[in-house]
Amino acid sequence: MDNESSRAKSLSAAARRVLGVLVEKAKTTPDHYPLTLNGIVTASNQKSNRDPKMDIDEQDALIAIDELKDQQAVREVQGSGRAIKYRHAAYEWMDIGDAGSAVMTELLLRGPQTVGELRTRASRMYSFADLNALQPVLDQLCEQKLVE
Repeated sequence: MDNESSRAKSLSAAARRVLGVLVEKAKTTPDHYPLTLNGIVTASNQKSNRDPKMDIDEQDALIAIDELKDQQAVREVQGSGRAIKYRHAAYEWMDIGDAGSAVMTELLLRGPQTVGELRTRASRMYSFADLNALQPVLDQLCEQKLVE
């Protein structure tokens, strides 16, 4: 796990955003997942649910995808038609489940947040009964050195 957590910390801002986008879209819009390069760029730059705002172009996204592929956090798949699509391997790469991935996705997309903000925002991907239900997930992510 130490090797995995050091890899996660070494990701560029663009790679963190792209990974967050891929996990988010897999959970919230599965009919449109995996994503094309254009879909990744659009989702990375969307105005809502993102902090800081970014202006990633196709070249930035390709560099981020290559970085994530080198880390084995993203895979290229053949989509229907000719478009290449991309899917995440975040669960295996970070050794986390659904609850942990929902929290990590929010942190990747929005940066530091309070426990209450995380519970509210992650609820679109995973339902936490209350703040007490979220705490063990945060503790595990801290133990894995994925969050602080």
